[in-house]
Amino acid sequence: MERVFIVEDSALVRGRIIAMLMSLKGVDIIGISDTIKEAASSIRLNNPDTVILDIRLNDGNGIDLLQQIKDATPCTKVIMLTNYNIPLYEKRCKELGADYFFDKSKDFEKLLDVITGE
Repeated sequence: MERVFIVEDSALVRGRIIAMLMSLKGVDIIGISDTIKEAASSIRLNNPDTVILDIRLNDGNGIDLLQQIKDATPCTKVIMLTNYNIPLYEKRCKELGADYFFDKSKDFEKLLDVITGE
């Protein structure tokens, strides 16, 4: 069972991610958050296998949360999913240990491949 935590501030995008993941067998959404503060504590408590993480959140920068996740649990797979497909952001996320960096507008479906291991 793949345990997934979603960190996304857009209700529309969150809903789309949830619908996609719920269609998969062997995937358990163990948490959803729209803030860095809430996500950081929930991720520490729940220890997900995978985190889907937006870069820009209402209360800060998802890149900071990425660093916290990878410092605490380097084996946690982190998928950055953003509208800010900027090479500098991608480079920084990769440096901090992001496993994937996807553009919401064109790479959304790749989430399924990564989660299912295809």
